Amino acid sequence: MNKDRFIERLNAIQQKSDPKKRVVHKVNDDGLVVEVVKPRRKKLVPVKSILIGATIFVILKGFVYAQLGGDEYQQRIDSLMKGASVQVFAAFLLDADPATRAVANGLDKLLRGN
Repeated sequence: MNKDRFIERLNAIQQKSDPKKRVVHKVNDDGLVVEVVKPRRKKLVPVKSILIGATIFVILKGFVYAQLGGDEYQQRIDSLMKGASVQVFAAFLLDADPATRAVANGLDKLLRGN
């Protein structure tokens, strides 16, 4: 009997310590504070991963922009604009925006000392 009770308590502790679940303290009608285990919801959109990916993409675009220079980069984007729909979409994504130019200027100053 004691062993069964011990196993129940052990399982309750393991359930509360599960990182996928969160414990919420609630007060019953009689004033007793109890711990209620609620499962954590999985995020539908991994916001942090999307932001990190977008940041890396802008940094890579800035690096290419700094390497090629503004005129050559724009010529290559213009040639992509004349292609098929996939190439037009790629040109839209790769177009030099203010963030790309800022990263390119920063990299240019850092690497070339200009």
